[in-house]
Amino acid sequence: MRMLFLVIDSINTKQIDAEKINLLTHTFGLYNDYSVEGKLKFCYAFADKPGIISVWNVESNEELQRILFLLPSLSIIDRTVKPLTELKSLVSVTGELQQIVSSIPKHEYKDKEIERSDK
Repeated sequence: MRMLFLVIDSINTKQIDAEKINLLTHTFGLYNDYSVEGKLKFCYAFADKPGIISVWNVESNEELQRILFLLPSLSIIDRTVKPLTELKSLVSVTGELQQIVSSIPKHEYKDKEIERSDK
């Protein structure tokens, strides 16, 4: 079963120099290879700051971890990874949650005034 992950990479511009730009160029080439293999579903750059958002389609968390860890740009990015699920999965979970909530007995509570004393 394949898994989808959202990856948000923010490039740390404090560390950018000519060598680091070469690392980014090499990383972008690898992204193209992963796209051809079907592992990278899509990849977009941010319009307002240096960074990338991508969706990966991999066999496991371990496969994604290996791919991301071995990217040359690892040392100059701050990364966030989020697992994704289809909306239909969420719909079925909300149906189950609704059943659980409706089965909980309802109790009547009396409003009580709580006295506070500040000393």
